[in-house]
Order: sequence, then C-alpha cells, then structure tokens
Amino acid sequence: MAAAAAATAAAAASIRERQTVALKRMLNFNVPHIKNSTGEPVWKVLIYDRFGQDIISPLLSVKELRDMGITLHLH
Repeated sequence: MAAAAAATAAAAASIRERQTVALKRMLNFNVPHIKNSTGEPVWKVLIYDRFGQDIISPLLSVKELRDMGITLHLH
C-alpha cells in the first residue's frame, strides 16, 4: 500500500510539473525568454477570469509571473 501511495504522489508531482511547464510556455508565447531588439524583456498584461485564476494560482506565484515579464495581472 505504501508503494502505491508513493507512486501516486510521484505521478501527481509529475503532472503538476508538466502543467507548470505548459503554462509557462504559453505565457512566454512558446519561446523560452522573450526579449525585444534592445535585449530588454517584453512586458505583458495577463487578464483572466475566475476559471483562469483557479488554474494559475496553484501553479505560479506572483514572483514567477513577474519573472516572465507579466507586469500586471487582473480579473
């Protein structure tokens, strides 16, 4: 039973990691690091609804959003 619980926990962590990677890829427009021609980060605004908040909140912190260039996020 303990081995099955450990396998389930590992699978859940793997799914969460894959969700986080997919969300970051989407927010970065499928490019690892977006920069403009001067080498500065591109600023982004993220507007989301309650459903989007329920997806994003458990996966990314505000700091991680800012690190990706999202300077404003609102409902």
